[in-house]
Amino acid sequence: MIANENNTSRKFVRQQGHNLQVAIDNVFDIDSPNNDNVIYDLPVTKVWIEQLVLALMLIGQVSYRNIIAILKDLLDYDISLGTLNNIFNAAVERARAENAAEDLSNIEVTANDELFHRNKPILAGIDTRSLYCYLLSAEDRRDEETWAIHLMDTETKGLKPQRTICDDARGLVSGHWMVFPQVFCEYDHFHISRALMDLRRYFRNRLKTAITALNRLESKAKKSPSNTKLIERVLLARTEEASMRHISETTACQISWLEHDILNKAGPTPEERRELYDFVVDEFKKLEVIEAHRIKPVRITLEKKREMILRFSDVLADKLKLISHEFAVSVDTIWSICKLQRCDLSGDQYFFRSLPLQAKLEERFDEIEDAVIQALATTERTSSMVENLNGRVRGYIRSRQEIGFGYLDLLRFFMNHSPIVRSARPERKGKSPAEILLGKPHPHWLEMLGFERFKRTAYLSLVTDTGQGIGG
Repeated sequence: MIANENNTSRKFVRQQGHNLQVAIDNVFDIDSPNNDNVIYDLPVTKVWIEQLVLALMLIGQVSYRNIIAILKDLLDYDISLGTLNNIFNAAVERARAENAAEDLSNIEVTANDELFHRNKPILAGIDTRSLYCYLLSAEDRRDEETWAIHLMDTETKGLKPQRTICDDARGLVSGHWMVFPQVFCEYDHFHISRALMDLRRYFRNRLKTAITALNRLESKAKKSPSNTKLIERVLLARTEEASMRHISETTACQISWLEHDILNKAGPTPEERRELYDFVVDEFKKLEVIEAHRIKPVRITLEKKREMILRFSDVLADKLKLISHEFAVSVDTIWSICKLQRCDLSGDQYFFRSLPLQAKLEERFDEIEDAVIQALATTERTSSMVENLNGRVRGYIRSRQEIGFGYLDLLRFFMNHSPIVRSARPERKGKSPAEILLGKPHPHWLEMLGFERFKRTAYLSLVTDTGQGIGG
């Protein structure tokens, strides 16, 4: 294929591949005589040491004492804990100044959550589109007042979200309603999905246990057919197995409807979703008669948080209505295209279901479908972004006794201004959250902290006769 694309022979492609492999082997050859040659000279100054300390601290997540060991072992440079602390404090002050000047007016959908460090809460908030962290604060409490104070601070920086996704933490929800009473607080689908998965797994395991117990008793009963007590135990085991099979299969069916139909973005209209949702809740109520301990808490959550869970479908419906008006196409047709996205694009189902729509819309089909796909992609249902943030933060604070004195302020600044290395979304890759949020580039985070980064100017990849590199 490479030969055809470049209009050349396969033999030539193989030769080039061999040459490339030889070059790579030479570069990484540990026995190469050129390995000891100086590549370039680095002017080590106190300012450069400060940059290295911050890079080790924030990029490498290295502790103070390990930083001291690295500088001593590799650079033969002694540094004290007090000096490290001074470097840290100076960086915190600059980071706080940058954080105080941030503009949050471009944030549309927020996700808020709480994580804990040594039984103390850390309040976190993130923009779901850019992954910009606008709140990361260690507190003694996580009540309504604490959340409200922090959200008020973000409001002064221009934060006016259209939607907010979070769990059902009382202080978080109450504080949000106090500051943003006009913004609907939506329940994170991740938490309800996890509860449903746990419920399904529990009854599947109960069913397997009941089947195993029944098979064991029936095997014993065949060897002792006159043992009446054993026969009674077999009958009880059969009743238990039938009951567990009914509960397991019914709950699995209801959960499948919730996951794949009702809570799926590429699903029915909001009205149909609510009707199906109520049906599923009623079915769970019927199962409570048999097994209330596990089913009732999940059913109550589904019942009480119905509107918070299904709010995303109303947001999606509004977007699809706009698409309907833009292309002068009926809303039903737009919803049909929406449901079509449940099919594999390369599968037979998609092909046959899309034929009537393509015949009806003709050359406009692809453009309308792209608009629907964009609407689906930008309608969030979970706060997974803030959960991901929590996971990153835990990596930094896991081994730290103390996270006060501005550490989280510096960490928030660093995460907001560091490029995203990997992402499933191409528009995020290689850009920092701040760059995505504001739509414009910014200096390197070290430069924003007042440092001048080292650069190899006029460097030539040559080696002199004495083995010394030429470089800045």
